[in-house]
Amino acid sequence: MEPVERASLNVPVVLGSIRKGRRSENAARLLAERVAALDHRTHVVDLRELHLPLYDEEEASEGHANVATFRRLMNDADAVVWLTPEYNHGYTSVSKNALDYLRPELRRKPVAVCGLSGGLVGGARAVEQFKQVLIELHAVPIRDSVYFADARNLFDEAGRLLRPEIVTRVDEVLAELIWYARALAWGRQHLPIPRRHR
Repeated sequence: MEPVERASLNVPVVLGSIRKGRRSENAARLLAERVAALDHRTHVVDLRELHLPLYDEEEASEGHANVATFRRLMNDADAVVWLTPEYNHGYTSVSKNALDYLRPELRRKPVAVCGLSGGLVGGARAVEQFKQVLIELHAVPIRDSVYFADARNLFDEAGRLLRPEIVTRVDEVLAELIWYARALAWGRQHLPIPRRHR
């Protein structure tokens, strides 16, 4: 078995936007490219392609094939990068809908939440709100984030990055995420889960 410090991890990137003409697609692709550059497995989980039903706790929704696919993808992940645009100072409704279908799949796994906006704060308000929900799910949101500010001017028409300095920040955040992923994977395998008395 490969030592935990060298094992290749599975780190999908969830794209939390379904809007036509979205600017977050290039940023999600960049995040996945940088994960792959670190020799980890990744792909973009596009919530627009998944078409998850609205969360209503009904049997038809819980048994929906795309819900099962999404849960499997998150269950198989060692860590997750989640990218959400900021809409009206909050994260996207499609991201919240997707999160509500998860619980054990993210439990004690690290998540890097990244934001994107046309303004100067890069979705920071959405990121902080998102982390509160992750904590309730017993996921482990890491402190560091990538804030894709001024989204209209980040990539050209062909999807090429116009601000290459942001790659350094992406790599720093991913290094933190991978550290947590290795530590928490070891913990989930070797440490007993604390019992809760109700």
